[in-house]
Amino acid sequence: MMMSGGRQMAPLLSLGLVLLLALGGCSWFDDKDEVRVPVQLVDFKQEVEIASRWSVSLGGGAEDSTIKLVPGLVAGRIYAAAADGNVLAVDTDTGKVIWKQEIIDLYPEAERGIAFADGIDAITGGVGVGQSLVVVGTAAGEVVALNQADGSLAWRAKTTSEVLAPPQIFNGRVFAQSVDGKIAAFDVKTGERLWIYSTSIPSLTLRGTSNMVVDKDFVIAAFANGRVVMLDQARGLVGFEQRVAVAQGQSDLERLVDVDGQMLVQGGLLYAVSYQGNLVAIDLAANGRIRWSREASSIVGMGAGFGNIYVGLEDSRLLAIGTENNRDIWETDALLYRDITTPKTVGSYVAVGDFEGFIHLIAQADGRFVGRKKLDGAGLGAPVVVDGNRFYVITNSGRLMALEVR
Repeated sequence: MMMSGGRQMAPLLSLGLVLLLALGGCSWFDDKDEVRVPVQLVDFKQEVEIASRWSVSLGGGAEDSTIKLVPGLVAGRIYAAAADGNVLAVDTDTGKVIWKQEIIDLYPEAERGIAFADGIDAITGGVGVGQSLVVVGTAAGEVVALNQADGSLAWRAKTTSEVLAPPQIFNGRVFAQSVDGKIAAFDVKTGERLWIYSTSIPSLTLRGTSNMVVDKDFVIAAFANGRVVMLDQARGLVGFEQRVAVAQGQSDLERLVDVDGQMLVQGGLLYAVSYQGNLVAIDLAANGRIRWSREASSIVGMGAGFGNIYVGLEDSRLLAIGTENNRDIWETDALLYRDITTPKTVGSYVAVGDFEGFIHLIAQADGRFVGRKKLDGAGLGAPVVVDGNRFYVITNSGRLMALEVR
Protein backbone atom coordinates (compact mmCIF):
# COMPACT_ATOMS: atom_id res chain seq x y z
CA MET A 1 0.00 0.00 0.00
CA MET A 2 1.06 3.63 -0.27
CA MET A 3 1.26 6.24 2.43
CA SER A 4 -0.24 9.64 1.60
CA GLY A 5 2.38 11.46 -0.41
CA GLY A 6 3.23 8.37 -2.46
CA ARG A 7 5.84 6.68 -0.20
CA GLN A 8 5.83 2.90 -0.38
CA MET A 9 5.57 0.86 2.78
CA ALA A 10 4.97 -2.76 3.69
CA PRO A 11 1.41 -3.51 4.78
CA LEU A 12 2.30 -3.93 8.47
CA LEU A 13 -1.09 -3.01 9.91
CA SER A 14 -4.51 -4.50 9.49
CA LEU A 15 -6.78 -3.38 6.67
CA GLY A 16 -7.90 -0.61 8.98
CA LEU A 17 -4.91 1.40 7.79
CA VAL A 18 -6.55 1.57 4.38
CA LEU A 19 -9.55 3.13 6.09
CA LEU A 20 -7.38 5.60 7.95
CA LEU A 21 -5.75 6.76 4.74
CA ALA A 22 -9.00 6.79 2.81
CA LEU A 23 -10.83 8.85 5.41
CA GLY A 24 -8.36 11.69 5.66
CA GLY A 25 -5.99 10.58 8.39
CA CYS A 26 -8.40 10.13 11.33
CA SER A 27 -6.75 8.05 14.05
CA TRP A 28 -8.67 4.85 14.74
CA PHE A 29 -5.90 2.69 16.14
CA ASP A 30 -3.74 2.19 19.21
CA ASP A 31 -0.90 -0.06 20.28
CA LYS A 32 -3.24 -3.05 20.59
CA ASP A 33 -3.93 -3.19 16.86
CA GLU A 34 -2.94 -6.27 14.94
CA VAL A 35 0.45 -6.16 13.25
CA ARG A 36 0.55 -7.95 9.94
CA VAL A 37 3.97 -8.74 8.56
CA PRO A 38 4.03 -9.68 4.85
CA VAL A 39 5.28 -13.21 4.28
CA GLN A 40 8.69 -13.54 2.66
CA LEU A 41 8.62 -14.99 -0.85
CA VAL A 42 9.86 -18.56 -1.20
CA ASP A 43 11.93 -19.71 -4.17
CA PHE A 44 10.43 -22.28 -6.54
CA LYS A 45 11.24 -23.85 -9.90
CA GLN A 46 10.14 -21.46 -12.65
CA GLU A 47 8.06 -23.40 -15.15
CA VAL A 48 7.17 -20.48 -17.41
CA GLU A 49 8.82 -17.24 -18.46
CA ILE A 50 7.17 -13.86 -18.00
CA ALA A 51 8.70 -11.92 -20.89
CA SER A 52 8.62 -8.13 -21.13
CA ARG A 53 7.55 -6.88 -24.55
CA TRP A 54 7.55 -3.12 -23.98
CA SER A 55 7.04 -0.44 -21.35
CA VAL A 56 5.67 3.10 -21.63
CA SER A 57 5.69 5.89 -19.05
CA LEU A 58 2.16 7.27 -18.66
CA GLY A 59 2.96 9.95 -16.10
CA GLY A 60 3.09 10.21 -12.33
CA GLY A 61 1.78 7.52 -10.02
CA ALA A 62 -1.23 8.19 -7.80
CA GLU A 63 -0.81 10.15 -4.57
CA ASP A 64 -3.86 8.27 -3.26
CA SER A 65 -3.16 4.52 -3.01
CA THR A 66 -6.87 3.67 -3.41
CA ILE A 67 -6.83 4.92 -7.01
CA LYS A 68 -6.21 1.87 -9.21
CA LEU A 69 -6.34 2.78 -12.89
CA VAL A 70 -6.87 -0.10 -15.32
CA PRO A 71 -6.16 0.08 -19.08
CA GLY A 72 -8.77 -0.68 -21.74
CA LEU A 73 -8.08 -2.84 -24.77
CA VAL A 74 -9.76 -2.42 -28.18
CA ALA A 75 -8.73 -3.45 -31.70
CA GLY A 76 -4.94 -3.45 -31.42
CA ARG A 77 -4.78 -0.41 -29.16
CA ILE A 78 -4.57 -0.14 -25.41
CA TYR A 79 -5.82 3.02 -23.74
CA ALA A 80 -4.36 3.94 -20.38
CA ALA A 81 -4.36 6.83 -17.93
CA ALA A 82 -2.05 8.20 -15.27
CA ALA A 83 -3.39 9.74 -12.08
CA ASP A 84 -1.59 13.02 -12.80
CA GLY A 85 -3.85 13.61 -15.81
CA ASN A 86 -2.46 11.93 -18.93
CA VAL A 87 -4.46 9.60 -21.18
CA LEU A 88 -2.57 7.67 -23.87
CA ALA A 89 -3.39 5.40 -26.80
CA VAL A 90 -0.65 2.81 -27.37
CA ASP A 91 -0.12 0.24 -30.12
CA THR A 92 -0.33 -3.19 -28.46
CA ASP A 93 2.35 -4.79 -30.68
CA THR A 94 5.05 -2.14 -30.65
CA GLY A 95 4.35 0.01 -27.59
CA LYS A 96 4.35 3.10 -29.82
CA VAL A 97 2.32 6.00 -28.42
CA ILE A 98 -0.37 6.91 -30.97
CA TRP A 99 -1.68 9.94 -29.11
CA LYS A 100 -1.45 11.56 -25.68
CA GLN A 101 -3.95 13.90 -24.07
CA GLU A 102 -3.55 15.88 -20.86
CA ILE A 103 -6.96 16.13 -19.22
CA ILE A 104 -6.22 19.48 -17.63
CA ASP A 105 -5.80 21.01 -21.11
CA LEU A 106 -9.47 20.27 -21.81
CA TYR A 107 -10.59 22.66 -19.05
CA PRO A 108 -10.63 26.45 -19.36
CA GLU A 109 -8.19 28.08 -16.95
CA ALA A 110 -11.00 29.46 -14.81
CA GLU A 111 -12.46 25.97 -14.25
CA ARG A 112 -9.31 24.15 -13.22
CA GLY A 113 -9.31 25.30 -9.62
CA ILE A 114 -8.17 23.16 -6.74
CA ALA A 115 -9.10 19.85 -8.41
CA PHE A 116 -6.01 20.02 -10.61
CA ALA A 117 -3.62 21.54 -8.08
CA ASP A 118 -0.21 20.01 -7.41
CA GLY A 119 -0.40 16.96 -5.17
CA ILE A 120 -4.00 16.12 -6.12
CA ASP A 121 -4.68 13.23 -8.50
CA ALA A 122 -6.41 14.56 -11.61
CA ILE A 123 -7.80 11.22 -12.84
CA THR A 124 -9.49 9.02 -10.25
CA GLY A 125 -11.28 6.37 -12.33
CA GLY A 126 -10.79 4.60 -15.61
CA VAL A 127 -10.40 3.76 -18.23
CA GLY A 128 -13.63 2.77 -19.92
CA VAL A 129 -13.51 2.00 -23.65
CA GLY A 130 -16.17 1.30 -26.26
CA GLN A 131 -18.21 2.78 -29.09
CA SER A 132 -15.30 4.96 -30.25
CA LEU A 133 -14.81 6.56 -26.82
CA VAL A 134 -12.24 6.51 -24.01
CA VAL A 135 -13.80 7.58 -20.71
CA VAL A 136 -12.26 8.55 -17.35
CA GLY A 137 -13.47 10.03 -14.08
CA THR A 138 -11.72 13.14 -12.76
CA ALA A 139 -11.08 14.78 -9.40
CA ALA A 140 -13.20 17.65 -10.68
CA GLY A 141 -16.25 15.39 -10.26
CA GLU A 142 -16.77 14.77 -13.94
CA VAL A 143 -16.80 12.03 -16.54
CA VAL A 144 -14.60 13.00 -19.48
CA ALA A 145 -15.06 11.23 -22.83
CA LEU A 146 -12.34 11.34 -25.47
CA ASN A 147 -12.47 10.20 -29.07
CA GLN A 148 -10.52 6.96 -29.55
CA ALA A 149 -9.19 8.10 -32.92
CA ASP A 150 -7.16 11.10 -31.74
CA GLY A 151 -7.80 11.80 -28.04
CA SER A 152 -9.83 14.92 -28.72
CA LEU A 153 -12.63 15.86 -26.34
CA ALA A 154 -16.01 14.31 -27.16
CA TRP A 155 -17.85 15.64 -24.08
CA ARG A 156 -17.68 16.29 -20.34
CA ALA A 157 -20.47 15.55 -17.88
CA LYS A 158 -20.90 16.31 -14.19
CA THR A 159 -21.14 13.51 -11.63
CA THR A 160 -22.30 13.78 -8.02
CA SER A 161 -18.95 12.65 -6.60
CA GLU A 162 -15.66 10.97 -7.50
CA VAL A 163 -15.71 8.03 -9.90
CA LEU A 164 -13.09 5.49 -8.75
CA ALA A 165 -13.97 2.56 -11.04
CA PRO A 166 -13.80 2.45 -14.84
CA PRO A 167 -16.99 3.78 -16.45
CA GLN A 168 -18.73 1.15 -18.58
CA ILE A 169 -19.92 1.74 -22.17
CA PHE A 170 -22.74 -0.33 -23.67
CA ASN A 171 -25.84 0.07 -25.86
CA GLY A 172 -25.30 3.77 -26.56
CA ARG A 173 -24.81 4.68 -22.91
CA VAL A 174 -21.94 5.41 -20.54
CA PHE A 175 -22.51 4.18 -16.99
CA ALA A 176 -20.54 5.71 -14.12
CA GLN A 177 -20.72 4.87 -10.42
CA SER A 178 -19.62 7.49 -7.90
CA VAL A 179 -18.44 6.90 -4.34
CA ASP A 180 -21.57 8.51 -2.84
CA GLY A 181 -23.74 5.54 -3.82
CA LYS A 182 -25.06 6.81 -7.14
CA ILE A 183 -25.04 5.43 -10.69
CA ALA A 184 -25.62 7.69 -13.67
CA ALA A 185 -26.22 6.86 -17.33
CA PHE A 186 -25.09 9.29 -20.03
CA ASP A 187 -25.79 9.39 -23.75
CA VAL A 188 -22.68 8.07 -25.52
CA LYS A 189 -22.83 10.76 -28.24
CA THR A 190 -23.72 13.89 -26.30
CA GLY A 191 -22.93 13.20 -22.63
CA GLU A 192 -26.50 14.11 -21.66
CA ARG A 193 -27.48 12.46 -18.41
CA LEU A 194 -30.31 10.00 -19.06
CA TRP A 195 -31.04 8.80 -15.52
CA ILE A 196 -29.55 8.48 -12.06
CA TYR A 197 -29.99 5.79 -9.41
CA SER A 198 -29.21 6.49 -5.76
CA THR A 199 -28.91 4.36 -2.63
CA SER A 200 -27.94 5.16 0.94
CA ILE A 201 -24.48 4.21 2.17
CA PRO A 202 -22.98 4.13 5.68
CA SER A 203 -21.15 7.12 7.10
CA LEU A 204 -17.92 5.09 7.27
CA THR A 205 -16.89 3.04 4.22
CA LEU A 206 -13.85 1.68 2.48
CA ARG A 207 -12.62 4.05 -0.20
CA GLY A 208 -13.32 2.24 -3.41
CA THR A 209 -15.97 0.99 -5.82
CA SER A 210 -16.52 -2.36 -7.47
CA ASN A 211 -16.53 -2.50 -11.26
CA MET A 212 -20.06 -2.63 -12.61
CA VAL A 213 -21.18 -5.64 -14.66
CA VAL A 214 -22.90 -4.55 -17.88
CA ASP A 215 -24.50 -7.03 -20.29
CA LYS A 216 -27.52 -7.20 -22.59
CA ASP A 217 -30.20 -4.97 -21.05
CA PHE A 218 -28.98 -4.69 -17.48
CA VAL A 219 -26.27 -3.13 -15.34
CA ILE A 220 -25.30 -4.62 -11.97
CA ALA A 221 -23.59 -2.53 -9.31
CA ALA A 222 -22.42 -3.13 -5.74
CA PHE A 223 -22.38 -0.68 -2.87
CA ALA A 224 -20.81 0.07 0.50
CA ASN A 225 -24.02 -0.96 2.26
CA GLY A 226 -23.34 -4.61 1.36
CA ARG A 227 -25.95 -4.79 -1.42
CA VAL A 228 -25.92 -5.50 -5.14
CA VAL A 229 -28.55 -4.07 -7.48
CA MET A 230 -29.58 -4.97 -11.02
CA LEU A 231 -30.83 -1.98 -13.01
CA ASP A 232 -32.55 -1.67 -16.36
CA GLN A 233 -30.15 0.10 -18.74
CA ALA A 234 -32.81 2.17 -20.47
CA ARG A 235 -34.40 3.80 -17.41
CA GLY A 236 -32.39 2.82 -14.35
CA LEU A 237 -35.29 0.90 -12.81
CA VAL A 238 -34.49 -1.77 -10.23
CA GLY A 239 -34.79 -5.37 -11.44
CA PHE A 240 -33.70 -6.85 -8.14
CA GLU A 241 -31.76 -5.88 -5.03
CA GLN A 242 -29.92 -8.46 -2.96
CA ARG A 243 -27.95 -8.25 0.29
CA VAL A 244 -24.47 -9.79 0.16
CA ALA A 245 -23.62 -9.14 3.81
CA VAL A 246 -25.27 -7.80 6.97
CA ALA A 247 -23.36 -5.31 9.12
CA GLN A 248 -22.52 -6.75 12.52
CA GLY A 249 -20.67 -5.50 15.58
CA GLN A 250 -20.87 -2.33 17.64
CA SER A 251 -18.23 -0.07 16.13
CA ASP A 252 -18.37 1.49 12.67
CA LEU A 253 -15.22 -0.43 11.74
CA GLU A 254 -16.75 -3.75 12.72
CA ARG A 255 -19.86 -2.97 10.67
CA LEU A 256 -18.04 -2.36 7.38
CA VAL A 257 -19.45 -4.67 4.68
CA ASP A 258 -18.46 -2.86 1.49
CA VAL A 259 -18.66 -4.77 -1.79
CA ASP A 260 -15.64 -3.20 -3.50
CA GLY A 261 -14.05 -6.21 -5.22
CA GLN A 262 -14.48 -7.45 -8.77
CA MET A 263 -17.81 -9.23 -9.39
CA LEU A 264 -18.28 -11.96 -11.99
CA VAL A 265 -21.08 -13.45 -14.07
CA GLN A 266 -20.56 -17.13 -14.91
CA GLY A 267 -23.19 -19.60 -16.09
CA GLY A 268 -26.12 -17.36 -15.22
CA LEU A 269 -24.82 -16.72 -11.69
CA LEU A 270 -23.49 -13.46 -10.32
CA TYR A 271 -20.62 -13.91 -7.85
CA ALA A 272 -20.00 -11.08 -5.39
CA VAL A 273 -17.95 -10.85 -2.21
CA SER A 274 -17.93 -8.26 0.55
CA TYR A 275 -15.46 -7.14 3.16
CA GLN A 276 -16.16 -8.77 6.54
CA GLY A 277 -19.16 -10.57 5.09
CA ASN A 278 -19.92 -13.22 2.51
CA LEU A 279 -19.18 -14.64 -0.90
CA VAL A 280 -22.49 -15.27 -2.65
CA ALA A 281 -23.71 -16.83 -5.88
CA ILE A 282 -26.84 -15.00 -7.10
CA ASP A 283 -29.14 -16.58 -9.67
CA LEU A 284 -29.87 -13.93 -12.31
CA ALA A 285 -32.71 -15.95 -13.83
CA ALA A 286 -34.49 -16.32 -10.48
CA ASN A 287 -34.94 -12.64 -9.65
CA GLY A 288 -31.72 -12.42 -7.68
CA ARG A 289 -32.22 -15.45 -5.42
CA ILE A 290 -29.06 -16.50 -3.56
CA ARG A 291 -28.01 -19.96 -4.76
CA TRP A 292 -25.34 -20.32 -2.07
CA SER A 293 -23.43 -18.21 0.43
CA ARG A 294 -20.31 -18.62 2.54
CA GLU A 295 -18.32 -16.41 4.89
CA ALA A 296 -15.51 -14.49 3.22
CA SER A 297 -13.77 -11.12 3.32
CA SER A 298 -12.24 -9.44 0.28
CA ILE A 299 -11.58 -5.99 -1.10
CA VAL A 300 -10.20 -7.05 -4.51
CA GLY A 301 -12.76 -9.65 -5.58
CA MET A 302 -12.19 -12.51 -7.96
CA GLY A 303 -11.34 -13.96 -11.36
CA ALA A 304 -12.57 -17.12 -13.10
CA GLY A 305 -11.32 -20.04 -15.16
CA PHE A 306 -11.27 -23.87 -15.43
CA GLY A 307 -14.73 -23.98 -13.84
CA ASN A 308 -13.44 -22.22 -10.73
CA ILE A 309 -13.58 -18.78 -9.22
CA TYR A 310 -10.36 -17.43 -7.68
CA VAL A 311 -10.95 -15.16 -4.70
CA GLY A 312 -8.30 -12.79 -3.37
CA LEU A 313 -9.10 -12.69 0.34
CA GLU A 314 -8.53 -9.65 2.54
CA ASP A 315 -5.39 -11.17 4.10
CA SER A 316 -4.02 -12.01 0.61
CA ARG A 317 -4.75 -15.71 0.75
CA LEU A 318 -5.84 -16.96 -2.66
CA LEU A 319 -8.73 -19.43 -2.75
CA ALA A 320 -10.01 -21.53 -5.68
CA ILE A 321 -13.66 -22.59 -5.44
CA GLY A 322 -15.55 -24.87 -7.83
CA THR A 323 -18.54 -23.11 -9.38
CA GLU A 324 -20.54 -26.34 -9.70
CA ASN A 325 -20.48 -27.39 -6.06
CA ASN A 326 -19.06 -24.50 -3.98
CA ARG A 327 -16.19 -26.76 -2.86
CA ASP A 328 -12.65 -25.60 -2.15
CA ILE A 329 -10.29 -26.75 -4.91
CA TRP A 330 -7.11 -25.31 -3.43
CA GLU A 331 -5.86 -22.49 -1.24
CA THR A 332 -2.49 -20.80 -0.84
CA ASP A 333 -1.17 -18.49 1.86
CA ALA A 334 2.20 -18.04 0.13
CA LEU A 335 1.37 -14.34 -0.43
CA LEU A 336 -0.09 -13.67 3.03
CA TYR A 337 -0.41 -9.93 3.81
CA ARG A 338 1.29 -8.90 0.56
CA ASP A 339 -1.70 -6.83 -0.64
CA ILE A 340 -2.42 -8.89 -3.74
CA THR A 341 -4.32 -7.48 -6.69
CA THR A 342 -7.52 -8.89 -8.18
CA PRO A 343 -6.82 -12.41 -9.54
CA LYS A 344 -6.98 -12.64 -13.33
CA THR A 345 -6.57 -15.74 -15.48
CA VAL A 346 -3.88 -15.79 -18.17
CA GLY A 347 -4.00 -19.02 -20.14
CA SER A 348 -3.71 -21.86 -17.62
CA TYR A 349 -2.57 -19.54 -14.83
CA VAL A 350 -3.83 -17.02 -12.31
CA ALA A 351 -1.96 -13.70 -12.26
CA VAL A 352 -1.75 -11.48 -9.17
CA GLY A 353 0.53 -8.58 -8.28
CA ASP A 354 1.72 -7.47 -4.85
CA PHE A 355 2.90 -4.43 -2.87
CA GLU A 356 6.58 -4.99 -3.75
CA GLY A 357 5.90 -4.97 -7.48
CA PHE A 358 6.09 -8.70 -8.17
CA ILE A 359 3.72 -10.38 -10.61
CA HIS A 360 3.00 -14.01 -9.71
CA LEU A 361 1.67 -16.80 -11.94
CA ILE A 362 -0.12 -19.66 -10.20
CA ALA A 363 -1.42 -22.84 -11.85
CA GLN A 364 -5.20 -22.89 -12.05
CA ALA A 365 -5.20 -26.67 -11.66
CA ASP A 366 -3.54 -27.01 -8.25
CA GLY A 367 -2.35 -23.63 -6.95
CA ARG A 368 1.39 -24.19 -7.42
CA PHE A 369 3.56 -21.21 -8.31
CA VAL A 370 4.97 -21.43 -11.83
CA GLY A 371 6.35 -17.95 -12.57
CA ARG A 372 7.35 -14.69 -10.94
CA LYS A 373 8.82 -11.39 -12.11
CA LYS A 374 9.50 -8.08 -10.40
CA LEU A 375 8.05 -5.24 -12.47
CA ASP A 376 8.25 -2.07 -10.39
CA GLY A 377 9.70 -1.27 -6.98
CA ALA A 378 6.80 1.10 -6.34
CA GLY A 379 4.45 -1.88 -6.28
CA LEU A 380 1.38 -3.11 -8.14
CA GLY A 381 -2.13 -2.15 -7.10
CA ALA A 382 -4.24 -2.51 -10.24
CA PRO A 383 -5.24 -5.85 -11.80
CA VAL A 384 -3.81 -6.96 -15.12
CA VAL A 385 -5.76 -6.81 -18.39
CA VAL A 386 -5.49 -10.06 -20.35
CA ASP A 387 -5.33 -10.74 -24.09
CA GLY A 388 -4.57 -14.42 -24.69
CA ASN A 389 -1.09 -15.19 -23.33
CA ARG A 390 -0.29 -11.49 -23.20
CA PHE A 391 -1.25 -9.19 -20.38
CA TYR A 392 -0.92 -5.51 -19.52
CA VAL A 393 -0.55 -3.76 -16.19
CA ILE A 394 -0.19 -0.20 -14.92
CA THR A 395 2.35 -0.03 -12.09
CA ASN A 396 2.13 2.23 -9.05
CA SER A 397 4.83 4.48 -10.54
CA GLY A 398 2.71 5.15 -13.62
CA ARG A 399 4.17 2.78 -16.21
CA LEU A 400 2.14 0.71 -18.66
CA MET A 401 3.83 -2.64 -19.26
CA ALA A 402 3.11 -5.37 -21.79
CA LEU A 403 4.13 -8.91 -20.79
CA GLU A 404 3.81 -12.36 -22.30
CA VAL A 405 3.71 -15.84 -20.82
CA ARG A 406 6.09 -18.24 -22.61
